[in-house]
Amino acid sequence: MNKIKNHKYLVLLLFCAQYIFAQQDVQFSQYMYNPLEINPAYAGTKEGFIMTGMVRMQWVGIKDAPKSQTFSVHSPIHKNMGLGFSATHDQIGVLGQTLFYWDYSYQIDVGFDSRISFGLNAGFHIINLDLNSKDPYQPNDPEVYNINNRFLPNAGVGIYFYTYNYYIGLSAPRLLEQNFSPQATGQSLLVRHYFLMSGYVFDLDEVVKVKPSIVFKYTPNAPLSFDFSMNLYHERWGIGFSYRHEDAVVGLFQLFITQNFSLGYSYDYTLSDLRHESSGSHELMLRYDFSKHSERCRPVKYF
Repeated sequence: MNKIKNHKYLVLLLFCAQYIFAQQDVQFSQYMYNPLEINPAYAGTKEGFIMTGMVRMQWVGIKDAPKSQTFSVHSPIHKNMGLGFSATHDQIGVLGQTLFYWDYSYQIDVGFDSRISFGLNAGFHIINLDLNSKDPYQPNDPEVYNINNRFLPNAGVGIYFYTYNYYIGLSAPRLLEQNFSPQATGQSLLVRHYFLMSGYVFDLDEVVKVKPSIVFKYTPNAPLSFDFSMNLYHERWGIGFSYRHEDAVVGLFQLFITQNFSLGYSYDYTLSDLRHESSGSHELMLRYDFSKHSERCRPVKYF
């Protein structure tokens, strides 16, 4: 019975992995703290060097559930230009992918505290899949088995408008649609997807801020989905919640240990049937902010 149950989870996880490849990039609940993951135009929009790292443990309690890690850096390199870099690894059972991307942005002033940033990125995915490690008695299927270090280059674009109080951005971070197996028939496809993100910071007083934000995600031939979040910030902490369309409700917490260093944590309560087998998902974020804070630019803890 345990073997049957484990096979059931493996099939489900592989289906979810297929869904991730076909429908969306690696997903983090604390997306609002690291927009560079979905929009290259965010690179260098702050007045200094920013480092962000995240670790995600999804569906804790289920064997071979997804585990993701990401690290990104970005900084302005000139009055109107920025550079960024991100490295991400995602593992779902026997399916793993590693992403490396470089970002470039060019900003144009449209007011005292208003700018438009245009972004480009370029990089590659490395895909590995070996179902033989789970069932060595099955004959090899060239469309699925033994994908070893499959190299898939890609590129993306984005635009990002921001002021001291709000932002809005549109991006397609992976423009090329590719099969991650050389013999695949189209079922194992990296599909182009689009992101529209926006947020606004309301000043309740000098130290208390409220920030609603939303990200819409669209993939051709798939339903439109969205993440909505609401965060309350004080000088030394932030707390909030997020709702991921038909997927999860998320609790968010952020602690500003120093003016430059912050720690974030999120907990996902799954809304799908997996909630009966999993204790939820956990995500940890660390960020260091070397940037300046001025009347033209919000502190990084807000956006």
